[in-house]
Amino acid sequence: MIPIGTTTARWMTLRYGIALALIALGTLAGFVMTERVMGQHERMLEVVNVSGRQRMLSQRTALLVEQLKHDSDPASRADLARRLAEATDMFEAAHRRLNGRAGPEDGPVLGPPPRNLFSGGPDPLDALVARHVAALRAVIAAAPAGLPSGMAEADYVTSQALGPLLDRLETMVALYQQEGEAGFHSLHRMGLAALILTLLTLVAEALVIFRPMTRHVRDQFTEIARMTEAIERANATLEQQVRERTAELHAAKTAAEQAHRAKSRFLAHASHDLHQPLQAIGMFTGMLERQSQTAKAAALLTDLKAAQRSMRDLLNAILEISKLESGVVSPKPADLALSPLLDQLEAEFAGLAEAKGLRLRAVPTGVTVRSDPALLERIVRNLIANAIRYTEEGGVLVGCRRRGGRLWIEVYDTGRGIAETDRRRIFEEFVQLDRPDRDRSEGIGLGLAIVERLARLLGHPVAVRSVEGKGTVFSVCVPEAEAATVA
Repeated sequence: MIPIGTTTARWMTLRYGIALALIALGTLAGFVMTERVMGQHERMLEVVNVSGRQRMLSQRTALLVEQLKHDSDPASRADLARRLAEATDMFEAAHRRLNGRAGPEDGPVLGPPPRNLFSGGPDPLDALVARHVAALRAVIAAAPAGLPSGMAEADYVTSQALGPLLDRLETMVALYQQEGEAGFHSLHRMGLAALILTLLTLVAEALVIFRPMTRHVRDQFTEIARMTEAIERANATLEQQVRERTAELHAAKTAAEQAHRAKSRFLAHASHDLHQPLQAIGMFTGMLERQSQTAKAAALLTDLKAAQRSMRDLLNAILEISKLESGVVSPKPADLALSPLLDQLEAEFAGLAEAKGLRLRAVPTGVTVRSDPALLERIVRNLIANAIRYTEEGGVLVGCRRRGGRLWIEVYDTGRGIAETDRRRIFEEFVQLDRPDRDRSEGIGLGLAIVERLARLLGHPVAVRSVEGKGTVFSVCVPEAEAATVA
């Protein structure tokens, strides 16, 4: 079942469309009437112009014929004959435009002539003009040799041009003008009728369409005002609930932050006590290594050492991230030569890389940078460890280069690469990229989080570039010392 409101809206839309269509039709009719009036007026002006030119040409031809009658100079007669021929051609072309028989070379036809004007009656205008033109052509033909005395064609031209022909041309102009004025008045009446019809349509639309629409819109505004009041009352209640929930959330957030800071402070201050059991385990493991063992015991001892190393790395990572969160770490900048640091890390990780069948190389450099030596070492150490951990074949390259006028320490690897959607996520805590062959004992996703926290603490931007299937480059921007040189 269609709702009543929907039916009313559809009916009002239909009526509104009908109203617009009627207004458009009235406007179009007025435009057409205006265009026709303008066209009729232009046609009448052109007819008056052409007919006036024709009357002027008839008198001009008569004048030239009179001059030819009395001119004895052959050269002058030739010039008069040429001018008479031009005037005759224009006279004849103007007549063809008026009677609707013009050719392409004559110009546009001036529309259908009034009925019985050119061919009707006892002495049609077409015949009169044809005789006049024929007489002119005869005079033009005889002009070079001189017009004979009493030439009938010459006398006919002079008598007709200033008498009957001129009267008939003026009659033609009057008939054209009467027809144009009649058409103009007719179009004017039609335009007035279209205007009256449009005004009546607007009045009918105002009474039948727009007044009900206005009433309907007013009712809708009343309903909207009622609904607005209800919404405002609901909003007031909702705002009170939001304030209460916000206060509760703020209190819970404050408590969580306090607990988090307490946890971080506890881990930061208890790091020595947490390391003691691991040191004891290491000591006992060393004592066991010095005892004679069976093959099975040696294998168990190897696994124990690996588990101990993994636990120590995990504990160090947790303690380090806790120290950074608690704010107890403060950088101590100093000038630091990069080459010894890179050589030290290369020697430290060479065995781990070789155990995985990877090549590890640090590119020598003579650059001296300004940074905290311990914190910068931790950043590069974590990047190298991360690169070796996620590289199955190929190698890892560590070096520095200048890009964009700044110095970057870069760690290249030939691992699987990182998808673009994961390149910001990898710096979050406890985030590890899903891999089916990943060893969970290798870490809990804090290495790159520590790098990001340390870099932010030192003011060293970190960047990552990667191509899936080809490898990854981690970069740390480090300021150079004032007297730094590049090898």
